Amino acid sequence: MTSSFKLDEDFEYFLEKFSTPFEQVPCSTETINRYKGKLPSRLLEYWREYGFCGFHDGLFWIVNPEDFEDIVDEWLSPTDILDHDIYHVFARNAFGDLFLWGEETGQKYKLSTSKGWIIEREGDPRPEHNSRIEWFFGGQTIDLHDIDDEDDNPLFEQCVKNLGALKSDEMFGFVPSLIAGGETKLENIHKVNIFVHLSLLAQFGQIEVLDKNALRKKAFGL
Repeated sequence: MTSSFKLDEDFEYFLEKFSTPFEQVPCSTETINRYKGKLPSRLLEYWREYGFCGFHDGLFWIVNPEDFEDIVDEWLSPTDILDHDIYHVFARNAFGDLFLWGEETGQKYKLSTSKGWIIEREGDPRPEHNSRIEWFFGGQTIDLHDIDDEDDNPLFEQCVKNLGALKSDEMFGFVPSLIAGGETKLENIHKVNIFVHLSLLAQFGQIEVLDKNALRKKAFGL
C-alpha cells in the first residue's frame, strides 16, 4: 500500500538536522488506536511513517508512550500534576529529558530527570495540538539536547566516542547523579538502562516543579 503521508516543513527541517532515523520499530495499529483522540493526530501520522526510532546516534528519540507509563507515574505522583490531566511521554533525549504531552494541555511539561526538575510551560489548547507538535519537531536542534561539562564543552559526541551509540532502552547517565551532588564530567557518565536509571532518580525524592521564572532563577540566580 502506498503511504499517504505528506511531509510538513517542520518535520522536514527536523530530519535535515537530525538525519536518518535508526532502530526503527514499526508502530502497530493497536497502539495507534489506543492514542487516537489523546495525542495529536499529526504525531500518530509520524508514528505510522517512521515508527518509534532514534536520531543522531541516539541523541533524540521518538518513543512509545506505553514504555514510559510507570516512569511518568513515579515522577509526577509526588506532585498534583496528575490531578489536572493525563500525560504521555512522546519523545526523549540521550541524557534522560522526557517530553510529555497532556491530552488536554499539550506540551505543558518536560522532565529534566538528570537534575530532578519538572519544567512547566503554559501548555497548548486542543485546537492547536497538531500545529504545536509540528512546531515542536521543527524547533529541535542538536545543541538543545547536548549537555556541557563544567568547562562548557559539549559531552554527547565524546560519550558516543567512548561508550558507543545508544540503543532504544539506553541513556547516558551521571554516576554519581547530579541530584546527589555529582559533577558534570565526562568520566562520570555511564551508559545505563533508561528505565532503571530514571526510576532510581525518582526515588531520590528531590523533584522540583519549575515554571519559567523559577527556571530562570536556577539558571542565572536572578
